[in-house]
Amino acid sequence: MSEKRDLAKKRLKAKEKELEKKRKEDEKIAKKLKKEEKRLSKEQSKNHSKTPKAHSEKQEKIKYDILQIFTDARKYKTTYTKKYINRVPWKRPDPQEIKSIIPGVVTSLEVKVGDHVQKGDHIMTFEAMKMLNLVLAPFDGVVETILVKEGEKVPKGGVMIYLKSDREFDITEDFVTSDDLGLVE
Repeated sequence: MSEKRDLAKKRLKAKEKELEKKRKEDEKIAKKLKKEEKRLSKEQSKNHSKTPKAHSEKQEKIKYDILQIFTDARKYKTTYTKKYINRVPWKRPDPQEIKSIIPGVVTSLEVKVGDHVQKGDHIMTFEAMKMLNLVLAPFDGVVETILVKEGEKVPKGGVMIYLKSDREFDITEDFVTSDDLGLVE
């Protein structure tokens, strides 16, 4: 019998705790609502002091931008977000830049500035994620600049070597696919 009483007491205490939590949450919400009401009343008092003409001028100051997804498609009137405005615009990558695809450390350089390399030649060894990655020449060319040293840490996307191609790349603009680099050999 005493076990049942103890269990009933525990349940009552748990209910009291839940009610106390709800009461505190309700108080927080009430405080937030009061602050919001005060802020709104201040804004309304400021707006009443201004003429209605100033309010309409404020609305006209909003600048709309024209967005057109495809060249033959419809144009949209929109406002850009700050994140969109401050973004780094995409530019076509230079195929002659040898970049790191993951962060790592340059363990050895097999070429020097001015060396001529054939497609598939070993240029450097790059350690990333406890693996030694062999970097091979993607095309025939001359090592124009080496931007890293042995033992140097390189971030993702960091340019390591600039390899000048023997042949010119014909870069075609293909508006159909965005992942196409447009390289023609």
